[in-house]
Amino acid sequence: MSAWEATMMASQSAEPVQHRDLWPGIAGMVAGALLITGQILWWDTPGTGGSGALRSAFFYYVQEGNRDTAEATAYILLVAGLLFLFFLVALSRLAGNRSHLVLVGGTVFTAFLLIGALAGNIFGITANHSESFPVAPGTALISILLLNVAYGAMIASMVGAAVMLFGLWRAGQETQAIPAWLTWAGLAVAVISLAGPFTAWLTPLLLGVWALAAGALLIMNALAHKDQSEPAPDATAGLADGPAGSPPPGPTASPAGSPTETSAPSPTAEAPRPPEAGPPSTGPTDKES
Repeated sequence: MSAWEATMMASQSAEPVQHRDLWPGIAGMVAGALLITGQILWWDTPGTGGSGALRSAFFYYVQEGNRDTAEATAYILLVAGLLFLFFLVALSRLAGNRSHLVLVGGTVFTAFLLIGALAGNIFGITANHSESFPVAPGTALISILLLNVAYGAMIASMVGAAVMLFGLWRAGQETQAIPAWLTWAGLAVAVISLAGPFTAWLTPLLLGVWALAAGALLIMNALAHKDQSEPAPDATAGLADGPAGSPPPGPTASPAGSPTETSAPSPTAEAPRPPEAGPPSTGPTDKES
C-alpha cells in the first residue's frame, strides 16, 4: 500500500473514506477543466496596451458573440471557483500540519479568481443586458480599465495558489502523504506564479492541469479503498450443507454395511466389581482347658 493510500485511510472521520475522497476528487477534476476552459476563452479578450487598445476593445465588444463569450467565461470561472473550495478541503487534510497554508492560500486564490472573473467580463454582461449601456468608444474605455483589474486579480490569485502549492510540497516532504511527482509539479507551478505580471496569463492554466491530476488521484484512492473495504466471501458459508455432491453428515457405515457409532460409556453401566475375597484364613485356635 502506498503512503498516499495509507495516510488517507488512517485519517479519522465520521464520513466513509470513499465518499470523503471521491466527491472532492470529482470536484477538483471539474474545477481544473473549467479553469483551463475559462483561461483559454480569456485569451481571446482584446489587449489593453498600445495606442490601438481603445479601437480593439470597441470592435471586440460591439459583436454580440464576443459579449456572449464574456458572459459564458464569467459563469465558467465562478463555477470553477466554487468547486475548487470543495476540492480544497481534501487538500488541506493531506497537508497535515501545513493545512493552514493550504487553506489560506487556496481561499485567497478562489477569492481573487472570482473577482477577476466578474471584473473582466462584467462589461460584456452589462452591454448584453442593459439598453442604456451601449458599446461606444466612450464606454470602451471602461472595458480597458476592467480588463486591467481582472489581470491584477489573476496575479493576486496565483500568489495565493503559490502559497497553497508550497504548503502541499512541504507536507509531501515531511510525511510522504502525497506522491512526490505531484508535489514537485505543484512547486514548479508555484515558482512560475511568483513571476506575477509576466506569467499570470499562463499559470491559471497550469494550475488547472495540476488540479486535474490531483483530483484523479483522489478518485483512484477512493475506489481503491472501496475495493479493500468490501467483505471477502465467508469461507464457512455452505459448510453446514457440505460440499456439492457429498452425502449428508451422519453415522458412517462400517465395511460390513452396519453403521458404527462411537459412544461414551453409559452412565448406568455397572463398573467392574473387585474380586471377591476368599474365606478368612483361620489359624490354630486355643482349646478350652
